[in-house]
Amino acid sequence: MRLEEYRFTEYYHQYITIEADVLTDQLKDRFEVHEDDCYALCSSYCANDGLLEFNVLSIGPDWETCTRGLETKEMLGYFTIDQVYDKEARIVDPDFTMIAKNAPFLEEMDRGYDEDFLKTRLDPRLDLLRDAAYPDIVLCGILVNQMIQEYDVCITGVRGPFLVVSMEEEPPEEIGIHMDEPLWALPYIYDGTCHLYAMYAGDNLPKDEAEERDRLIREMSRYGISFNGIKLMN
Repeated sequence: MRLEEYRFTEYYHQYITIEADVLTDQLKDRFEVHEDDCYALCSSYCANDGLLEFNVLSIGPDWETCTRGLETKEMLGYFTIDQVYDKEARIVDPDFTMIAKNAPFLEEMDRGYDEDFLKTRLDPRLDLLRDAAYPDIVLCGILVNQMIQEYDVCITGVRGPFLVVSMEEEPPEEIGIHMDEPLWALPYIYDGTCHLYAMYAGDNLPKDEAEERDRLIREMSRYGISFNGIKLMN
């Protein structure tokens, strides 16, 4: 099946062989590419700007023997999501050599990010809401004129049971919030699909709403309940 047919959390930080065809030619500056090296064993990560990219661990002539370059410490190169989104791909059960090469790379790519934030990238509930190229951008419902309308928002963190997000683009004036203001969203199920709804929005919440939000965060955190799940408390 094509990469676009997989859900994000099925391949993110995992191992997947992609029928890359001529894309492997762009790896020649780093590694010797043979004419029949049309397959690439990849993993994936989010770059500093949030763009989803695929790091190439090895290449080869077919699905089963895509191992050339696996013994080298450095990645052979990188593909963007646009380059491989429509390519045929297969999830791979990794062996020790694959993990040993990839794990330090992924750890370095995730360095400096909050753990709760990183866990949101592994949350399958959000898969159908994500932007294909920028997975931290998701759809979130906001109440506008008594109707829920969905907008692109960017995940910024987790506070208690809430997913904290901000508008990806300047919102319409009637929403009453701006790009740099936080929204506190909760998941809900509609028609069998998970969605997000902004329970609280903006910096200028009425006092009673702000107090209620903070009370929910305190109470849920007290019992180890967060957007990412339940934590065992000492």
